[in-house]
Amino acid sequence: MGKLKLDEIWNKFEETCTNKSPYDLMIWKKIWLDHFSENYNFEYVFNTNFFLPIKFRDFEGSIIGDKDIVDYNNILYKDNDTADFEDLLNKIFKFDIKKLFFYSISENSPTFQFLTNKNLLKSFDVKFQEEDVSPYLSLPNSWEDYLTSLPKKKRHELKRKIRRIEQNADFTTGDLNSIDQKEEIINEFFRLHKISSSEKNTFMTTKMEKFFTDLIIKMLSEDSLLYSYLKIENKTVACSISFRYANVRFLYNSGFDPSYNNFSSGLLNHAFAIKRSIEDKIEVFDFMRGNERYKYDLGAVDKMLYTFQIEKNV
Repeated sequence: MGKLKLDEIWNKFEETCTNKSPYDLMIWKKIWLDHFSENYNFEYVFNTNFFLPIKFRDFEGSIIGDKDIVDYNNILYKDNDTADFEDLLNKIFKFDIKKLFFYSISENSPTFQFLTNKNLLKSFDVKFQEEDVSPYLSLPNSWEDYLTSLPKKKRHELKRKIRRIEQNADFTTGDLNSIDQKEEIINEFFRLHKISSSEKNTFMTTKMEKFFTDLIIKMLSEDSLLYSYLKIENKTVACSISFRYANVRFLYNSGFDPSYNNFSSGLLNHAFAIKRSIEDKIEVFDFMRGNERYKYDLGAVDKMLYTFQIEKNV
């Protein structure tokens, strides 16, 4: 099938499917392919109601992407038709695949429901296990309502931290989202990410840096990226990059300067981003994968991510 025809089919599924994240979009998958596709084979499997881009090697397949940089995976669909879903899996197993893995499947996603349908067990061996948690906030109508919703101790602690920076620092905070601001966004994000921790510094290899640069530029071009910053005396001390999609703000990655820990700069950057999200009528602030403490200090609640392993019954 020609590339243009495939892109047209993929776009149709994107437009129709209402339950998806930025990671499921063609633009995101193509950025991943540009940087990490070596040593894999690829197929784009679809029928009337389902579409799935897969990678495979060594007889194991999975959705294009990987857990290090993908927080959610979903199967694009039009209608939940059990027979068509089984047909999709059968098509996949016609390739050199003996085991099919679905990583990072949210417990509240339709994909989770597809994969836990008991009818599948007639033809497939389906195993799944907990993979990680993904905390999120359902945003209220106002900042005051948000503060009120926090447990008393956490509310007082957040207010105390805000007062401290208001009384002791000349600070500014906001969001950037213009392609014209890409140099500041890219340079400050990498600087702060690398000095945040030794783990983050190790993660941000030259190859990963090229991926993030490409991702930031292309998502800015799509008007889908928000860069949140906190500056003290005009120096950026904390930042984050998020995707805004379907009235959800997906917090993708962040960095902060440890020398400003006395101001809780990383946590406050997220808190101020939550405040702006409420003002912009965003419905959900999704912290995504990981159980870092600051997420719960800001009131997030968990949803579970699962890994599925599927084999065809002999």
